[in-house]
Amino acid sequence: FLSGPGFALDIVKGDPTNVVVASDRLAQAVRIQKLLSHPRRFRVYTSQDPVGVQLGGALKNPLAVGAGMIAGMGFGINTLSAVITRASSELCDLCIAMGGEASTINGLAGIGDLMLTCFSPKSRNQQCGQRLMAGEKINEILKDMTVEGVATAHVAVAYAEMCGLDLPLFGMVHALLSEKIDPSQAVELLMGRPLKHENAPH
Repeated sequence: FLSGPGFALDIVKGDPTNVVVASDRLAQAVRIQKLLSHPRRFRVYTSQDPVGVQLGGALKNPLAVGAGMIAGMGFGINTLSAVITRASSELCDLCIAMGGEASTINGLAGIGDLMLTCFSPKSRNQQCGQRLMAGEKINEILKDMTVEGVATAHVAVAYAEMCGLDLPLFGMVHALLSEKIDPSQAVELLMGRPLKHENAPH
């Protein structure tokens, strides 16, 4: 499984890019690493955590939709940076509960890919969040482009419930996509949650 912060257009341009390839069998990952790596353009790291790499690559998508919603509501970098930081914590806890490793989420397949999709205007997930906040309906947006975060928002919430985790950012993105709440309610609910230690478990 290959994942990490790598938009195809930037890779084709030759921008230096780093990704990670994961396999239960290290020898297989090393083989792919040697086949794909380029000394100046494309660096591949290996991992023996395919669960974490898959979860990081998939579940960062609804969080990027949330990042687009933040921009669409007119909030600035303070809000976005805080949400991405807390989102990475939720992603890490969910990954561990599903059998992955925290170090994977702290690497290219987790926080690396999360930053790419949350900060870049090229991200379809981020664009989706902004368009939703501008008043477009999700069905109309999905006619124009594929948005992985819409389907995986439901999956993330289901996984969280299965693992007994309280993941408010995943839950809020899912609720907004499902039109169960409006944006103003989402802000109030998130900011009004009980105060706690930063590293308290979810």
